[in-house]
Amino acid sequence: MQKKRELPEFVKPVLKEVKILSGFNDAEIEKISGNCMVTEYHAGDIIMEENTPASEIFIILKGRVSIYLGPKNDSVELIEFGPGGCIGEVSVIGILNHSASALVTEDALLLVLSRNSLMEIFNSDKDLFSMLILNIARELARRLFHTNEILMQYGKHCSNKKSSLITPQSPL
Repeated sequence: MQKKRELPEFVKPVLKEVKILSGFNDAEIEKISGNCMVTEYHAGDIIMEENTPASEIFIILKGRVSIYLGPKNDSVELIEFGPGGCIGEVSVIGILNHSASALVTEDALLLVLSRNSLMEIFNSDKDLFSMLILNIARELARRLFHTNEILMQYGKHCSNKKSSLITPQSPL
């Protein structure tokens, strides 16, 4: 159930830890969060599903959310986020389908920033919008760097077995 409402006091310190809100002052964070919906989810709820259209960025205020790939009965968990975690931003700004699914593992309270709300920020405050997009890009760069490290370790493991992860045909 989605409700637009005042954010509880315990949320303000959480929002200060959200990487995509880094560098914003209290008034700017309030302006962004004022364009959001607060949504409650229960353990077992699916927030987003792999290969479905994306239209929202989710900031975890309370609870835990697991990101996984593959069908639910044969999935691989990639990471679990707690308060301050942010999901869905890649798909929303890339105008892509979700690359993974998200499952609530502990009852959660989420701040939901829709693509439409993001465009309202764009129309009303270009500087705020630009900084938000820059922060999202920085977070994506950090995640890509981390993924590259994982692939490097995997590649080293595979090279010991005389196989290659990247072939001459790979689009790198």
